[in-house]
Amino acid sequence: MIQLEHDYQGQDFSLNAKAVNPWPSDLTGIYIGSYLQSLTRNFAVGVETVYQRPSPGLSEMSISYLAKVTATQKNWIATAQVQPAGILQATYWQKLSEKVEVAADLQLIAATGRRDAVATLGAKYDLRLSTFRAQLDSSGKVSALLEQRFTPAFAFLVSGEIDHLKVRIRLSLSPCTRSFEVQNAAKVGVGVMIESSSLTPEEMGMPPQISS
Repeated sequence: MIQLEHDYQGQDFSLNAKAVNPWPSDLTGIYIGSYLQSLTRNFAVGVETVYQRPSPGLSEMSISYLAKVTATQKNWIATAQVQPAGILQATYWQKLSEKVEVAADLQLIAATGRRDAVATLGAKYDLRLSTFRAQLDSSGKVSALLEQRFTPAFAFLVSGEIDHLKVRIRLSLSPCTRSFEVQNAAKVGVGVMIESSSLTPEEMGMPPQISS
């Protein structure tokens, strides 16, 4: 997989261009371009174009429009995005304190033959050496992620997800017995993240190291 991306920040606007798996000979791949213009100090509007060309004889292009409102103190941001296909997405993020952030997302789909809505609530809590994230949506999914950092370049992650509405059904129709079982779908995962950083332990919020 290849992804190329470039950002340009102006005084009151920003440009972004992205290409995913581009192939110069037949121009296949995914190409995304976005433009965001500030109209006032707290209000901005933008447009995004997505061009998909999975094969030389098949292509598709969609355009979406975005509005963004930012608080003067930068402690909350609200956005709304509209796509011509009948999709409306609204988001809200707020920083409650130095350690706690909350967010909400609402997606409405009113396309031909389909009407659906999904609401999502999320929270993030920063401890001294760890970060905890939790998410709940209206489809019944509950997920959480704990990132424990032992050193500035080494972290251990534990994640879990359970879908209360999506069930797995097993039906047994043996000659002697008939059973019906319903189980919730759940996932658990662990991971290790190793990265290089030029920050000192004090800049990472870790206790200073005492050399002998």
